[in-house]
Amino acid sequence: MAHLKIDTGSPTLRMTTSIHVISPVDTGIPTSSTLYLLHGAGDNSSTWQRLTTVEMYAARYGCTVIMPEVNRSYYTDMEYGLDYFSYITEELPDLCGRLLHLNSDPQNTYVAGLSMGGYGALKCALTYPERYAKVVSFSGVTDIRQRLADPAMPEGMVREMQAVFGTELAVKPGQDLYALSGQLVQAGCTLPPVLCCCGSEDPFVGMNREFAGYMENSPFDFRYVEGPGTHDWHFWEEHLHTAFDFLFEDKTEEFSV
Repeated sequence: MAHLKIDTGSPTLRMTTSIHVISPVDTGIPTSSTLYLLHGAGDNSSTWQRLTTVEMYAARYGCTVIMPEVNRSYYTDMEYGLDYFSYITEELPDLCGRLLHLNSDPQNTYVAGLSMGGYGALKCALTYPERYAKVVSFSGVTDIRQRLADPAMPEGMVREMQAVFGTELAVKPGQDLYALSGQLVQAGCTLPPVLCCCGSEDPFVGMNREFAGYMENSPFDFRYVEGPGTHDWHFWEEHLHTAFDFLFEDKTEEFSV
């Protein structure tokens, strides 16, 4: 396995940013798929690689894993800040495709993330469903309105959220997973299969259950997995197995040797 750190200037962000990449170039397994793996609000582009066995799964399935840096932007073109959603969905795939010679076929392209990154992954797929084969959210913020209305949110975090969503914390339709889903239903569009995983003791479990109930009544292929655990790396590590089984369930025989 190769682990690469790319430091590159970003025209979209107007600054240098970091991208961590895991690539199974030396395993003998053809690299035929790409996973964009998004970090949470307290993490950075290195955290998935440092704190989980994602490299092991990437090797098994011949998957290149792209882990970008977005700070605490909620994968959004910020009201008072940088255009991170445009970076993640436009500049990043183009850069990595050219630099790493990735297979850009949507049928071999996946997006996943945890917490803030779970919100980002779902937002990517709901905004551009034609670009991804499947999407996974680990303990994701599935109801951004509910998150912003949390009366227990620390003052410093409120200021962060105001930088992202504006001083009134007004959520636009393109930032609301429910609104995006409704737009796809109304337009008769398809959505790639979705998996949401959340721990039964996670502070976001209520919103995940509500989102699961909503999506299970939609025409989309949606699966929800809940198990013991809270909002931590023990749960996310355990359910990496769940996620990769879901992402590559149609290719199990191909990687069974």
